[in-house]
Amino acid sequence: MAQSAILTEPAINLNGDLKELERLAGWLGQCCREAALEGDIEFRLNLALEELFTNSVRHGGCKGMKDAASIRLQADGPDVLVEYSDRGQPFDPADAPPPDLDSPLAERRSGGLGLHFIRQMTHHFEYHRVGERNQITMRLSI
Repeated sequence: MAQSAILTEPAINLNGDLKELERLAGWLGQCCREAALEGDIEFRLNLALEELFTNSVRHGGCKGMKDAASIRLQADGPDVLVEYSDRGQPFDPADAPPPDLDSPLAERRSGGLGLHFIRQMTHHFEYHRVGERNQITMRLSI
C-alpha cells in the first residue's frame, strides 16, 4: 500500500460567504500544483468542493458564519482523500433523492444535480454528524 502524503495541513477554513469560492479555488490550485496533480483532478476537486460549500452556505445555515467550513486533502495511493466539514444543519447528502434525469428539463424539480455529479466522480462517499459538524469523506481517483 502506498504511503500517504499530506497535501494540506492545516485545513483551509472558509467563512460562510460565497465570495470565499475564489479563495477556495486559489488554495486548491496551489495544493494541486505542489502535489503535481493533473488539471483533470483539480477540475473535479474544485467542482465537488464548490458544490458542497455552496450548499452549506445557501441551504445549510452557514451563511455569515465565521469558519463555516473546513477542508483537508490527502494524497493516498491512487486517490485523493477529501475531508469536508461544515457547521450547518444536519444533512446527509446520501439521503438526498436522485435527480430526475429522464423528464424534460422544463418539468424537472430544481436541485440535486450537484450532489449527483459528486457521487458520480467519487468512488467513496461517506457522511457523519460529529458534534455540531457535518463531515463528509470522499475519494477521487487520481
